[in-house]
Formats: sequence, structure tokens, C-alpha cells
Amino acid sequence: MSRKSLFLAIAIVLALAGMVGSGLGMVVRHVPAFYARAAVPAGEGRKSASGNFLAACIKMVTGFSNGEFDAQFQEEEINSYLQEDWVTKHCIDNPMPPGISDPRVALDEDRIRLGFRYGSGLASTIVSLDMRVWLVKSETNLVALKFEKIHAGALPISAQSLLEQIADFAHQKDIEATWYRHQGRPVLLLRFQADRSNPNFQLSQLDLRPGQLRIAGQSLEGVPHAGHSGDAGGFTSVQPDR
Repeated sequence: MSRKSLFLAIAIVLALAGMVGSGLGMVVRHVPAFYARAAVPAGEGRKSASGNFLAACIKMVTGFSNGEFDAQFQEEEINSYLQEDWVTKHCIDNPMPPGISDPRVALDEDRIRLGFRYGSGLASTIVSLDMRVWLVKSETNLVALKFEKIHAGALPISAQSLLEQIADFAHQKDIEATWYRHQGRPVLLLRFQADRSNPNFQLSQLDLRPGQLRIAGQSLEGVPHAGHSGDAGGFTSVQPDR
């Protein structure tokens, strides 16, 4: 091969590598449509919606020790809170896991799509998690999240270390987190108030509909409690109803 041909071949390889790298960069920097739609413009409307979310949270928490509770959260109100009061008032005392910022959600039938920015600057990407969510029957405050799709931009990833970060974050909030795999997909079991021998509330409903989340239950204050069964090790016991 002549020197000229060698240089030409090298130039072609470098050009192809540049095209692949550029294309990969575009794929990773892709912003999912649901994430873009979940952005709520700043202003009085966002402040009001964030306040509605906080009021619903306070009402629900009050119900933990006072009879029954039935709280409904609208998607826009959740995203308004995440972009308003969370940023300005609450993220310092309750920071996100390292590297994660600007979380947003989309609610659908039995499913949540969670998106957030991972990293910073040009090295950052929008990670999106498609999760099926259900309340495990015959267990105390046990919620299952099945991770059906995980993307960095438009690129499918496994992100085991990221999932472990999420579990560690839950542990820091006194939520018992246990991992399983079902049909090749990771499933995270979250048991709320796991640090209490006698939880003060019992979740009875966790309903997801397009644009809406409903959480209902009753207070266990003063009610004898036998504790959870501890049988989460058998995955068949935590299957969704449908």
C-alpha cells in the first residue's frame, strides 16, 4: 500500500469514527418527549400547583395518625413541586443521590416514567426509567417497582450501579429496599416504615392513572400489629394483580 493510500485509509477511518461518535453523542443527549412535556413554566401557576401538592401531602400524613387517608396527586402538581419548592426549600435537607438533578415524572395506567439529569455540563444526559408500580397484597406497606426500560437519552442501558444508588437512597430514608429479578427485569421492593416494629399506618390502595396518583390507607395508631410476613423472598408472593 502506498503512503498516500495509507493516509487516505486512516482519514476514512477517523471520519467514520467521528461520525459514529457524533451520532452516539446525539443519542445520549436526546431528551425524551415526556421529560420535555413535564417542564412547568415558572410563575404563579407553578407556585400554586406546588402548594397544592404540599397541602395534599400534609393531609395524607395527618391521616397516618387520624383515622383514614385518601390523597390524590396530579402529575402537574408533582412536577411543579419538584421544580419549585423542592429546589428552593427542601433539596438542601433532602438532597438527591449524587449526580442526579431536575427529576420529573409522567403518570400512566399502573406505571410511572421518571426522568432526571445525570451528570453535569456536556457530560450529562437525561436518564429515564419506565416502571410498573403496584402495592403488594398481604404485606404491610410494601410497594413493588418493576424497571421495564432504562435509557440514557435514547440509548438503552442496564445501569446496575444507578439502581443500587436508588436503593441506597431509599435506605437513607428508612425505607427497606430489596432487589429481585423477574423475567430478566430488576424489581425493587420498598417497605415503608420498615424501621418500626409497629407502623402507624397501612397502605390499602396505590392507584396510578394517566396524570394522577392516588394513595389511600388507614391509621394503625393503637391497633395491635403482627408485623410483616417477611416472605418477600418468594417472588410469586409479590406479583401484581394484573
